[in-house]
Amino acid sequence: MILTDTSVLIDYLRGKDPKLVLDLPTRPVAVCGVVRAEILYGQKSAEQRTREVAVLDTFLQLPIPDSIWDRVGDNLATLRAGGVTVQLPDVVIATLAIVSNVELWARDHHYTLIRQVLPALRLFAEPP
Repeated sequence: MILTDTSVLIDYLRGKDPKLVLDLPTRPVAVCGVVRAEILYGQKSAEQRTREVAVLDTFLQLPIPDSIWDRVGDNLATLRAGGVTVQLPDVVIATLAIVSNVELWARDHHYTLIRQVLPALRLFAEPP
């Protein structure tokens, strides 16, 4: 299983990258509640929401357990001490990937920064 970040799904939903459109559905990708919320936040119409929910529902759903929240707080503190400031949703996603022992597929450069401080984060190497 590969946890997929919002940055990848936005490109997928918009069809911006033909290789991604063909490749993503062939992989065991999962989304979590934070990613679902971020995708739906960008909706512009009820029709778009319906389409996006239908696509999101085709992926595995990785739940966020209550036990993760202390670890998220610890990771935020560790990142701050390491000079890395990122948004809470991204730390939740990164922490979920670490705790679940899955790779994270992201196109945002700040996950590379997170990994420098939290080396347990494994990033999926997108095929060329």
